Amino acid sequence: MQNAERKARTLKNIFGLKFSASKSVTEISTSENTPLAELDTLKSELASLETQLIEKRISREQFELSSNQLKERILNAELRAYSLARKDDALARQLRPRIYNEPIVQQVCDHFVYGSKKPLMPQFDADRAPKYYIDPESAKTSVDNSILERMVDTRILTSTLYEKALLCPSCKTPTNVFARFKCPQCGSINIAINRMIEHLSCGTIHQEQTFRSGKDMICPTCKKTLQKNDEQRLIGLVCSCNKCQAHFEDPSQSFFCRACETDFTLTSGIMTEIYTYNLNEQILSEVRSNLGIPVIAQSLESNGYQLTIPGVLAGEAKELQFSIVARKDVKIITIDLFMSDKPIEVEPVLSLYVKMLECATTLPTLAVLAAVPRLSRKAQEVALEHNILVAEGSTPHELAQRIIQAAEGAVGKGA
Repeated sequence: MQNAERKARTLKNIFGLKFSASKSVTEISTSENTPLAELDTLKSELASLETQLIEKRISREQFELSSNQLKERILNAELRAYSLARKDDALARQLRPRIYNEPIVQQVCDHFVYGSKKPLMPQFDADRAPKYYIDPESAKTSVDNSILERMVDTRILTSTLYEKALLCPSCKTPTNVFARFKCPQCGSINIAINRMIEHLSCGTIHQEQTFRSGKDMICPTCKKTLQKNDEQRLIGLVCSCNKCQAHFEDPSQSFFCRACETDFTLTSGIMTEIYTYNLNEQILSEVRSNLGIPVIAQSLESNGYQLTIPGVLAGEAKELQFSIVARKDVKIITIDLFMSDKPIEVEPVLSLYVKMLECATTLPTLAVLAAVPRLSRKAQEVALEHNILVAEGSTPHELAQRIIQAAEGAVGKGA
Protein backbone atom coordinates (compact mmCIF):
# COMPACT_ATOMS: atom_id res chain seq x y z
CA MET A 1 0.00 0.00 0.00
CA GLN A 2 2.82 2.39 0.92
CA ASN A 3 4.59 1.49 -2.30
CA ALA A 4 1.51 2.41 -4.34
CA GLU A 5 1.17 5.71 -2.45
CA ARG A 6 4.84 6.47 -3.11
CA LYS A 7 4.32 5.86 -6.82
CA ALA A 8 1.26 8.09 -6.80
CA ARG A 9 3.17 10.90 -5.07
CA THR A 10 6.03 10.53 -7.53
CA LEU A 11 3.57 10.71 -10.38
CA LYS A 12 2.42 14.11 -9.12
CA ASN A 13 5.81 15.50 -10.16
CA ILE A 14 5.37 14.47 -13.77
CA PHE A 15 4.71 17.38 -16.07
CA GLY A 16 1.42 16.64 -17.76
CA LEU A 17 0.44 17.86 -21.17
CA LYS A 18 -2.92 16.71 -22.41
CA PHE A 19 -2.20 13.17 -23.44
CA SER A 20 -4.26 10.34 -24.94
CA ALA A 21 -3.19 6.73 -24.64
CA SER A 22 -4.27 4.83 -27.70
CA LYS A 23 -6.24 1.64 -27.33
CA SER A 24 -3.83 0.26 -29.87
CA VAL A 25 -0.89 0.72 -27.53
CA THR A 26 -0.03 -2.62 -26.00
CA GLU A 27 2.47 -3.92 -23.53
CA ILE A 28 4.79 -6.34 -25.27
CA SER A 29 6.99 -9.14 -24.14
CA THR A 30 10.54 -9.43 -25.40
CA SER A 31 11.10 -13.05 -24.59
CA GLU A 32 14.23 -14.26 -26.34
CA ASN A 33 12.22 -17.10 -27.85
CA THR A 34 10.00 -14.83 -29.93
CA PRO A 35 10.62 -13.90 -33.59
CA LEU A 36 10.64 -10.24 -32.54
CA ALA A 37 13.40 -10.87 -30.01
CA GLU A 38 15.54 -12.43 -32.74
CA LEU A 39 14.87 -9.45 -34.99
CA ASP A 40 15.71 -6.94 -32.25
CA THR A 41 18.94 -8.77 -31.42
CA LEU A 42 20.09 -8.68 -35.04
CA LYS A 43 19.27 -4.98 -35.38
CA SER A 44 21.17 -4.29 -32.17
CA GLU A 45 24.17 -6.12 -33.59
CA LEU A 46 23.97 -3.99 -36.73
CA ALA A 47 23.83 -0.79 -34.65
CA SER A 48 26.87 -1.97 -32.68
CA LEU A 49 28.70 -2.63 -35.92
CA GLU A 50 27.93 0.90 -37.13
CA THR A 51 29.26 2.30 -33.85
CA GLN A 52 32.51 0.36 -34.29
CA LEU A 53 32.88 1.80 -37.79
CA ILE A 54 32.29 5.37 -36.55
CA GLU A 55 34.84 4.87 -33.77
CA LYS A 56 37.26 3.39 -36.34
CA ARG A 57 37.56 0.11 -34.49
CA ILE A 58 36.92 -1.82 -37.72
CA SER A 59 37.77 -1.08 -41.34
CA ARG A 60 35.26 -0.16 -44.02
CA GLU A 61 35.83 -3.54 -45.70
CA GLN A 62 35.13 -5.43 -42.45
CA PHE A 63 32.00 -3.34 -41.92
CA GLU A 64 30.67 -3.96 -45.43
CA LEU A 65 31.20 -7.72 -45.17
CA SER A 66 29.67 -8.09 -41.71
CA SER A 67 26.82 -5.62 -42.25
CA ASN A 68 25.73 -7.30 -45.49
CA GLN A 69 25.58 -10.64 -43.69
CA LEU A 70 23.58 -9.10 -40.83
CA LYS A 71 21.17 -7.35 -43.23
CA GLU A 72 20.48 -10.66 -44.97
CA ARG A 73 19.76 -12.30 -41.61
CA ILE A 74 17.51 -9.39 -40.64
CA LEU A 75 15.59 -9.75 -43.89
CA ASN A 76 15.13 -13.48 -43.33
CA ALA A 77 14.03 -12.88 -39.73
CA GLU A 78 11.49 -10.31 -40.90
CA LEU A 79 10.14 -12.71 -43.50
CA ARG A 80 9.74 -15.42 -40.86
CA ALA A 81 8.05 -13.05 -38.42
CA TYR A 82 5.51 -11.77 -40.96
CA SER A 83 4.87 -15.28 -42.23
CA LEU A 84 4.11 -16.45 -38.68
CA ALA A 85 1.93 -13.39 -38.09
CA ARG A 86 -0.53 -14.56 -40.75
CA LYS A 87 -1.66 -17.28 -38.33
CA ASP A 88 -0.79 -15.57 -35.03
CA ASP A 89 -2.99 -12.63 -34.01
CA ALA A 90 -0.81 -11.77 -31.02
CA LEU A 91 2.33 -11.57 -33.16
CA ALA A 92 0.46 -9.48 -35.75
CA ARG A 93 -0.51 -6.99 -33.03
CA GLN A 94 3.13 -6.76 -31.91
CA LEU A 95 4.36 -6.18 -35.46
CA ARG A 96 1.87 -3.44 -36.33
CA PRO A 97 3.54 -0.65 -34.29
CA ARG A 98 6.80 -1.41 -36.10
CA ILE A 99 5.41 -0.60 -39.54
CA TYR A 100 2.91 2.16 -38.76
CA ASN A 101 5.67 4.78 -38.77
CA GLU A 102 6.94 3.81 -42.24
CA PRO A 103 6.05 6.72 -44.58
CA ILE A 104 4.51 4.55 -47.30
CA VAL A 105 2.40 2.66 -44.73
CA GLN A 106 1.21 6.00 -43.39
CA GLN A 107 0.23 7.08 -46.92
CA VAL A 108 -1.73 3.89 -47.50
CA CYS A 109 -3.53 4.25 -44.17
CA ASP A 110 -4.23 7.94 -44.87
CA HIS A 111 -5.80 6.95 -48.21
CA PHE A 112 -8.27 4.63 -46.49
CA VAL A 113 -9.03 6.89 -43.50
CA TYR A 114 -9.01 10.41 -44.97
CA GLY A 115 -8.63 9.88 -48.73
CA SER A 116 -10.94 8.38 -51.35
CA LYS A 117 -11.20 5.12 -49.33
CA LYS A 118 -11.34 3.16 -52.61
CA PRO A 119 -9.74 -0.30 -52.70
CA LEU A 120 -6.21 -0.42 -54.09
CA MET A 121 -6.67 -2.09 -57.47
CA PRO A 122 -3.84 -3.51 -59.59
CA GLN A 123 -2.88 -1.51 -62.66
CA PHE A 124 -1.11 -3.19 -65.58
CA ASP A 125 1.48 -1.54 -67.82
CA ALA A 126 3.28 -2.96 -70.84
CA ASP A 127 5.28 -5.32 -68.64
CA ARG A 128 1.99 -6.95 -67.49
CA ALA A 129 3.18 -6.84 -63.87
CA PRO A 130 0.60 -5.53 -61.36
CA LYS A 131 1.28 -2.10 -59.87
CA TYR A 132 -0.60 -0.33 -57.09
CA TYR A 133 -1.08 3.43 -56.92
CA ILE A 134 -2.61 5.38 -54.06
CA ASP A 135 -4.00 7.76 -56.70
CA PRO A 136 -4.33 5.79 -59.96
CA GLU A 137 -5.21 8.89 -61.98
CA SER A 138 -1.94 10.65 -61.21
CA ALA A 139 0.08 7.42 -60.79
CA LYS A 140 2.56 9.39 -58.65
CA THR A 141 2.72 7.30 -55.48
CA SER A 142 3.18 3.60 -56.09
CA VAL A 143 3.16 0.99 -53.34
CA ASP A 144 5.31 -2.11 -53.58
CA ASN A 145 3.29 -5.30 -53.36
CA SER A 146 5.54 -6.60 -50.56
CA ILE A 147 4.50 -3.64 -48.36
CA LEU A 148 0.83 -4.37 -48.98
CA GLU A 149 1.35 -8.05 -48.14
CA ARG A 150 3.06 -7.11 -44.86
CA MET A 151 0.06 -4.95 -44.04
CA VAL A 152 -2.16 -7.96 -44.74
CA ASP A 153 0.07 -10.18 -42.56
CA THR A 154 -0.42 -7.77 -39.66
CA ARG A 155 -4.19 -7.39 -40.26
CA ILE A 156 -4.03 -3.70 -41.27
CA LEU A 157 -5.39 -4.56 -44.72
CA THR A 158 -7.55 -7.29 -46.14
CA SER A 159 -6.98 -8.82 -49.58
CA THR A 160 -9.38 -10.16 -52.20
CA LEU A 161 -8.32 -12.34 -55.14
CA TYR A 162 -8.47 -10.29 -58.36
CA GLU A 163 -6.68 -12.43 -60.94
CA LYS A 164 -4.00 -15.07 -61.45
CA ALA A 165 -0.94 -14.69 -63.64
CA LEU A 166 1.50 -17.24 -65.03
CA LEU A 167 5.20 -16.43 -64.66
CA CYS A 168 8.10 -17.86 -66.60
CA PRO A 169 9.92 -20.39 -64.38
CA SER A 170 13.30 -19.07 -65.59
CA CYS A 171 13.05 -15.27 -65.48
CA LYS A 172 10.11 -15.13 -63.01
CA THR A 173 8.11 -12.49 -64.93
CA PRO A 174 4.82 -12.54 -66.90
CA THR A 175 5.97 -9.86 -69.34
CA ASN A 176 6.78 -11.97 -72.40
CA VAL A 177 4.82 -15.16 -71.69
CA PHE A 178 2.58 -16.36 -74.54
CA ALA A 179 0.25 -19.33 -74.76
CA ARG A 180 1.14 -21.80 -77.53
CA PHE A 181 -1.20 -24.29 -79.22
CA LYS A 182 0.73 -26.92 -81.15
CA CYS A 183 0.21 -29.74 -83.60
CA PRO A 184 0.38 -32.99 -81.56
CA GLN A 185 2.10 -34.69 -84.53
CA CYS A 186 4.99 -32.37 -85.41
CA GLY A 187 4.88 -29.74 -82.62
CA SER A 188 4.43 -26.78 -84.98
CA ILE A 189 2.52 -23.70 -83.76
CA ASN A 190 1.48 -23.01 -87.36
CA ILE A 191 -1.98 -24.50 -87.01
CA ALA A 192 -5.48 -23.46 -88.06
CA ILE A 193 -8.33 -23.73 -85.57
CA ASN A 194 -11.72 -24.09 -87.23
CA ARG A 195 -15.13 -23.83 -85.59
CA MET A 196 -17.65 -26.46 -86.74
CA ILE A 197 -21.18 -25.07 -87.19
CA GLU A 198 -24.47 -26.95 -87.60
CA HIS A 199 -27.42 -25.36 -89.45
CA LEU A 200 -30.28 -26.63 -87.31
CA SER A 201 -33.08 -26.46 -89.91
CA CYS A 202 -31.33 -28.67 -92.51
CA GLY A 203 -28.68 -30.44 -90.44
CA THR A 204 -25.71 -29.24 -92.51
CA ILE A 205 -22.39 -29.33 -90.63
CA HIS A 206 -19.39 -27.42 -92.00
CA GLN A 207 -16.54 -25.25 -90.92
CA GLU A 208 -17.57 -21.72 -90.03
CA GLN A 209 -15.59 -20.27 -92.93
CA THR A 210 -17.71 -22.33 -95.33
CA PHE A 211 -20.85 -20.60 -94.00
CA ARG A 212 -19.21 -17.17 -94.03
CA SER A 213 -20.01 -14.89 -96.99
CA GLY A 214 -18.73 -11.43 -96.18
CA LYS A 215 -20.60 -10.35 -93.04
CA ASP A 216 -23.38 -12.88 -93.58
CA MET A 217 -23.73 -16.54 -92.63
CA ILE A 218 -25.24 -18.55 -95.54
CA CYS A 219 -25.83 -22.29 -95.41
CA PRO A 220 -23.79 -23.94 -98.21
CA THR A 221 -26.49 -26.64 -98.65
CA CYS A 222 -29.90 -24.94 -98.52
CA LYS A 223 -28.57 -21.42 -99.27
CA LYS A 224 -30.63 -19.90 -96.45
CA THR A 225 -29.19 -16.87 -94.67
CA LEU A 226 -28.77 -17.49 -90.96
CA GLN A 227 -30.07 -14.33 -89.26
CA LYS A 228 -30.45 -15.45 -85.64
CA ASN A 229 -28.14 -17.24 -83.26
CA ASP A 230 -30.76 -19.90 -82.50
CA GLU A 231 -30.64 -21.07 -86.13
CA GLN A 232 -27.15 -22.52 -85.62
CA ARG A 233 -25.00 -24.12 -82.95
CA LEU A 234 -21.32 -24.66 -82.36
CA ILE A 235 -20.62 -28.38 -82.18
CA GLY A 236 -16.83 -28.31 -81.71
CA LEU A 237 -13.43 -27.46 -83.12
CA VAL A 238 -11.37 -29.07 -85.85
CA CYS A 239 -7.68 -28.16 -86.10
CA SER A 240 -5.30 -28.64 -89.00
CA CYS A 241 -1.53 -28.26 -89.17
CA ASN A 242 -0.24 -26.05 -91.98
CA LYS A 243 3.15 -27.75 -91.75
CA CYS A 244 2.42 -31.50 -91.77
CA GLN A 245 -1.26 -31.32 -92.88
CA ALA A 246 -2.43 -33.38 -89.89
CA HIS A 247 -6.03 -32.95 -88.61
CA PHE A 248 -6.92 -33.18 -84.94
CA GLU A 249 -9.43 -31.94 -82.40
CA ASP A 250 -7.25 -31.11 -79.41
CA PRO A 251 -3.97 -29.25 -79.93
CA SER A 252 -1.25 -29.69 -77.33
CA GLN A 253 -0.68 -26.61 -75.18
CA SER A 254 2.41 -25.01 -73.66
CA PHE A 255 3.75 -21.55 -72.82
CA PHE A 256 6.73 -19.72 -74.25
CA CYS A 257 8.74 -16.84 -72.77
CA ARG A 258 10.08 -14.60 -75.52
CA ALA A 259 12.51 -12.92 -73.11
CA CYS A 260 14.56 -16.00 -72.18
CA GLU A 261 13.19 -18.43 -74.82
CA THR A 262 11.92 -20.91 -72.25
CA ASP A 263 9.22 -23.34 -73.34
CA PHE A 264 7.24 -24.61 -70.36
CA THR A 265 3.94 -26.21 -69.38
CA LEU A 266 1.31 -25.21 -66.86
CA THR A 267 2.78 -27.59 -64.28
CA SER A 268 6.30 -26.13 -64.55
CA GLY A 269 5.20 -22.49 -64.71
CA ILE A 270 4.79 -20.26 -61.65
CA MET A 271 1.19 -19.34 -60.92
CA THR A 272 0.93 -16.15 -58.88
CA GLU A 273 -2.14 -14.54 -57.34
CA ILE A 274 -3.00 -10.87 -57.79
CA TYR A 275 -5.12 -9.12 -55.17
CA THR A 276 -7.05 -5.97 -54.43
CA TYR A 277 -6.51 -4.43 -51.00
CA ASN A 278 -8.83 -2.72 -48.55
CA LEU A 279 -8.64 -1.48 -44.96
CA ASN A 280 -9.45 -3.89 -42.16
CA GLU A 281 -12.42 -2.05 -40.64
CA GLN A 282 -12.04 -3.98 -37.37
CA ILE A 283 -8.94 -1.95 -36.47
CA LEU A 284 -10.02 1.39 -37.99
CA SER A 285 -9.70 3.14 -34.63
CA GLU A 286 -6.16 1.81 -34.16
CA VAL A 287 -5.13 2.81 -37.67
CA ARG A 288 -6.51 6.31 -37.17
CA SER A 289 -4.66 6.65 -33.86
CA ASN A 290 -1.33 5.88 -35.54
CA LEU A 291 -1.64 8.25 -38.48
CA GLY A 292 -0.25 11.25 -36.61
CA ILE A 293 2.98 9.60 -35.50
CA PRO A 294 5.21 10.67 -38.45
CA VAL A 295 4.00 14.28 -38.20
CA ILE A 296 4.74 14.47 -34.48
CA ALA A 297 8.06 12.66 -34.93
CA GLN A 298 9.22 15.10 -37.60
CA SER A 299 8.43 18.10 -35.38
CA LEU A 300 10.27 16.59 -32.40
CA GLU A 301 13.33 15.63 -34.43
CA SER A 302 13.55 19.12 -35.94
CA ASN A 303 13.69 20.44 -32.36
CA GLY A 304 16.61 18.23 -31.38
CA TYR A 305 14.88 15.22 -29.84
CA GLN A 306 16.06 11.65 -30.29
CA LEU A 307 13.11 9.33 -30.79
CA THR A 308 12.23 5.69 -30.29
CA ILE A 309 9.13 4.57 -32.23
CA PRO A 310 7.42 2.66 -30.78
CA GLY A 311 8.90 3.74 -27.45
CA VAL A 312 9.59 1.28 -24.65
CA LEU A 313 10.36 1.92 -20.97
CA ALA A 314 11.16 -0.62 -18.28
CA GLY A 315 8.31 -1.59 -15.96
CA GLU A 316 8.43 -3.55 -12.74
CA ALA A 317 7.05 -6.73 -14.31
CA LYS A 318 7.37 -6.09 -18.04
CA GLU A 319 8.29 -3.51 -20.61
CA LEU A 320 5.76 -0.77 -21.32
CA GLN A 321 5.14 0.51 -24.82
CA PHE A 322 4.28 4.06 -25.87
CA SER A 323 3.62 5.61 -29.27
CA ILE A 324 6.83 7.67 -28.98
CA VAL A 325 9.58 8.09 -26.39
CA ALA A 326 11.55 11.33 -26.98
CA ARG A 327 14.87 12.18 -25.31
CA LYS A 328 16.71 15.49 -25.10
CA ASP A 329 19.65 15.91 -22.75
CA VAL A 330 18.53 14.15 -19.53
CA LYS A 331 14.82 14.64 -20.19
CA ILE A 332 12.53 11.78 -21.20
CA ILE A 333 9.11 12.44 -22.70
CA THR A 334 6.56 9.70 -23.35
CA ILE A 335 3.82 10.34 -25.90
CA ASP A 336 0.77 8.22 -26.47
CA LEU A 337 -1.40 9.19 -29.41
CA PHE A 338 -5.11 8.63 -29.84
CA MET A 339 -7.11 9.95 -32.79
CA SER A 340 -10.83 9.69 -33.37
CA ASP A 341 -13.70 11.41 -35.18
CA LYS A 342 -15.36 12.28 -31.86
CA PRO A 343 -14.22 13.33 -28.35
CA ILE A 344 -12.01 10.70 -26.75
CA GLU A 345 -13.31 9.10 -23.57
CA VAL A 346 -11.58 8.31 -20.29
CA GLU A 347 -10.02 4.89 -21.03
CA PRO A 348 -6.81 6.23 -22.67
CA VAL A 349 -6.20 8.53 -19.69
CA LEU A 350 -6.47 5.65 -17.25
CA SER A 351 -4.26 3.48 -19.43
CA LEU A 352 -1.50 6.09 -19.32
CA TYR A 353 -1.84 6.56 -15.57
CA VAL A 354 -1.45 2.82 -14.98
CA LYS A 355 1.67 2.73 -17.14
CA MET A 356 3.15 5.62 -15.18
CA LEU A 357 2.54 3.72 -11.94
CA GLU A 358 4.29 0.67 -13.41
CA CYS A 359 7.37 2.58 -14.58
CA ALA A 360 10.25 1.35 -12.48
CA THR A 361 13.77 2.62 -13.04
CA THR A 362 12.96 5.20 -15.73
CA LEU A 363 10.30 7.74 -14.77
CA PRO A 364 9.44 10.18 -17.61
CA THR A 365 10.00 13.90 -17.18
CA LEU A 366 6.81 14.50 -19.11
CA ALA A 367 3.88 12.25 -20.00
CA VAL A 368 1.88 13.49 -22.95
CA LEU A 369 -1.58 12.34 -23.89
CA ALA A 370 -1.90 13.49 -27.52
CA ALA A 371 -5.53 13.66 -28.66
CA VAL A 372 -7.20 14.43 -31.98
CA PRO A 373 -9.61 16.15 -31.90
CA ARG A 374 -9.99 16.48 -28.08
CA LEU A 375 -10.85 14.69 -24.84
CA SER A 376 -14.37 14.47 -23.49
CA ARG A 377 -15.15 16.55 -20.41
CA LYS A 378 -15.00 13.46 -18.19
CA ALA A 379 -11.64 12.43 -19.64
CA GLN A 380 -10.27 15.95 -19.05
CA GLU A 381 -11.36 15.77 -15.40
CA VAL A 382 -9.62 12.42 -14.92
CA ALA A 383 -6.44 13.70 -16.60
CA LEU A 384 -6.41 16.75 -14.32
CA GLU A 385 -7.02 14.60 -11.24
CA HIS A 386 -3.99 12.40 -12.06
CA ASN A 387 -1.68 15.23 -13.22
CA ILE A 388 -1.60 13.97 -16.82
CA LEU A 389 -1.09 16.75 -19.33
CA VAL A 390 -3.08 16.64 -22.54
CA ALA A 391 -2.20 18.00 -25.98
CA GLU A 392 -5.23 18.50 -28.21
CA GLY A 393 -5.45 19.47 -31.86
CA SER A 394 -7.86 19.22 -34.75
CA THR A 395 -5.08 17.85 -37.01
CA PRO A 396 -1.80 15.98 -36.40
CA HIS A 397 0.13 19.12 -37.46
CA GLU A 398 -1.67 21.29 -34.91
CA LEU A 399 -1.21 18.58 -32.31
CA ALA A 400 2.54 18.42 -33.00
CA GLN A 401 2.91 22.13 -32.26
CA ARG A 402 1.09 21.75 -28.93
CA ILE A 403 3.36 18.87 -27.95
CA ILE A 404 6.49 20.88 -28.83
CA GLN A 405 5.29 23.82 -26.73
CA ALA A 406 4.69 21.61 -23.69
CA ALA A 407 7.90 19.61 -24.21
CA GLU A 408 10.05 22.73 -24.51
CA GLY A 409 8.41 24.12 -21.38
CA ALA A 410 9.27 20.94 -19.50
CA VAL A 411 12.86 20.94 -20.74
CA GLY A 412 13.22 24.59 -19.81
CA LYS A 413 12.02 23.95 -16.27
CA GLY A 414 14.39 21.03 -15.81
CA ALA A 415 17.47 22.71 -17.33
